[in-house]
Amino acid sequence: MKKYYKKIFNYFKEKKWQILIYFISSFLIVGTNTIVPALSAKGLEAITNLDLYNMLKCALLIFVVECVHSLISIFNNDASSKIQDDVELKIKADVSRELFKLEMKNFDKEGTGFFAERINQEPRALASIFQRIRYNFIDIFTSLGIMIYICYVNLYLGLYFLIISLIIFIFDIRRTKKWEKERKTYYEMNEKYVSNFGELIRGIKDIKVLNLKNYLIKKTTKNQEELIRYNYEIQKEDRKFYFMENIFYDLKELLLIVVCIILIKNNLLNGANLLIVYMYRNRATGFINSLSSIYRDLKDFNLSIERLYEVIDGVKYPKEKFGNMKIKDIKGNIEFKNVYFKYDDNSVINGVSFKIRPCETIGIVGASGAGKSTIFNLISKLYTVNEGNIYIDGVDINKLDEETIRNGISTITQNPYIFNTSIKENLLMVNPSASDKEIKEKCHLCLLDEYINTLKDKYETKLGENGVILSGGLKQRLAIARALIKNSKIILFDEATSSLDNETQDYIHSSIKKIRKDYTIIIIAHRLSTVVDCDKILVVDKGKIVGFDTHQNLINNNAVYKRLYKKELVK
Repeated sequence: MKKYYKKIFNYFKEKKWQILIYFISSFLIVGTNTIVPALSAKGLEAITNLDLYNMLKCALLIFVVECVHSLISIFNNDASSKIQDDVELKIKADVSRELFKLEMKNFDKEGTGFFAERINQEPRALASIFQRIRYNFIDIFTSLGIMIYICYVNLYLGLYFLIISLIIFIFDIRRTKKWEKERKTYYEMNEKYVSNFGELIRGIKDIKVLNLKNYLIKKTTKNQEELIRYNYEIQKEDRKFYFMENIFYDLKELLLIVVCIILIKNNLLNGANLLIVYMYRNRATGFINSLSSIYRDLKDFNLSIERLYEVIDGVKYPKEKFGNMKIKDIKGNIEFKNVYFKYDDNSVINGVSFKIRPCETIGIVGASGAGKSTIFNLISKLYTVNEGNIYIDGVDINKLDEETIRNGISTITQNPYIFNTSIKENLLMVNPSASDKEIKEKCHLCLLDEYINTLKDKYETKLGENGVILSGGLKQRLAIARALIKNSKIILFDEATSSLDNETQDYIHSSIKKIRKDYTIIIIAHRLSTVVDCDKILVVDKGKIVGFDTHQNLINNNAVYKRLYKKELVK
């Protein structure tokens, strides 16, 4: 935890002036909070003695001190807010960067909602530590000031309050230790609920179409009910604790009266001092409640650090690993050499070897679950091989830096993600320096510009969430244009045309034909008819390569390919 503390407090170091203002103003607030009870006590004594001059004097002094207190509080609140907001922003920015370094298998296992909850919840909890401790910090020193004043007024009563405070503190610490375990379990259950609810929102279109709303709402409600039940159990424990605490506080009041009576009988306490002590009796032990709150806040702070760094330290959730070699201009050579890959304990790719030359167009075919998409994920290094090697232009992919891989390889899926912004901005995201002329040329190459010119706002047209105004074919053509503007030399089509009608499919094929002479293109095919004119076709069966040749040669010599092709003809 020590190294995590250091990392977190590095964020606070950058706000040293605000922290200085915060602490100075906090001590001044403590001073005013301590002075007011003392002045009130003097005023009370003056009222008892009907000393009108000192009554007015104390009232004026209290007014001045309270005004100063209010002014200082403004500076204190402002400094605290700036610290919290800036630190939360920086932690979230850094965590977001680290989140993108995680291996894809983490998201496959946990779901995106799990990580979304942590990136939203934990930075806020960590950044708010000043805000959370602030009031308790002020209360502690204010109460200590009052305690010192009570000791000054009557040492016996001061000792009584110290003993009571120690008992309360031990009681609170025991409760906090149990609360810490409950809190951790609650967070885990809440993440499960948020993750499921997130899936509900992300898949709302399919849920409507499939009429799954009742089923999924029931499932989500069940998770929420479990969360509520557990939270109720925590509150039940708290209610028991607070019941016992209230009984103790009532007993404390009774004992205080008994002690005061004994002191008065023995001439160790007078009426005026009794009134002062009784007036501030609750604030005298307030510092113990504040200490307990700080202890609980620090435990919560530790839990947030632990949960945050579970995500970003790469131990529980592994991060992607890249080398430092850079290829300035990728040619497009790809080679798999005896590659094995397991997903958990399930073997997906078994001893795969093949070579692809620059500017070749290659099809990949095979039954569902044969390992086609996994080959794509390995080429783009979304997953890392367990054994064997993958080479890009003769360099082991594990030695290449992230920029070379991510810029050099693009994947076009059945439903590519389109950002909720304009057509132009969707394209500029991948290459901010691209000119309008270059954007139009790439869109023309992808048979997209004709459609764009029919739109009222043309390239400035807003596309809505995930390109809602675009058809599936238009989304894919935009994704192809995005890959070209990104200058990716290797373009992977992951069953990109399987869900399209024949006319739209022809548009996509025409787009691919226009670019194939300049790019290495690999196409995973659901329909074999879409890859018959590829330079070669890779046949995958149960994680192994069982054929790699032209369509005609495979038809003549490869039983697996022939079976797949005949099955399609029957359809």
